[in-house]
Amino acid sequence: MNQFDLKPTVEFDAFEQAWSAFVEHLVTTGLATNGTPLCIRNPTSGYDTDEQRDHSLMAVIEFRDQLQADAAWVAIEDRIEPLGALHRRVISMVHDPLFTFWSEL
Repeated sequence: MNQFDLKPTVEFDAFEQAWSAFVEHLVTTGLATNGTPLCIRNPTSGYDTDEQRDHSLMAVIEFRDQLQADAAWVAIEDRIEPLGALHRRVISMVHDPLFTFWSEL
């Protein structure tokens, strides 16, 4: 799960295009199974009890298993192109990202 804000100079549409290209590449190359749509936070909901963070956007990338997730991580860390450029583009547009990794039981 990724929580983040966009940098003040970044338009949402530009980020959405960059995010979609990044996720599409992950999926088409077999490095992920899916990417959820971008979600905007609703902090006034009674469901939102996280008082430590105030990120405004969230997205999830889904992996089949730990092996697939590890392969994606290695490809990003090794800056294998074009994935490296797609990832750098996304990261360059966000501020204060928070990443958590969850596995199904």
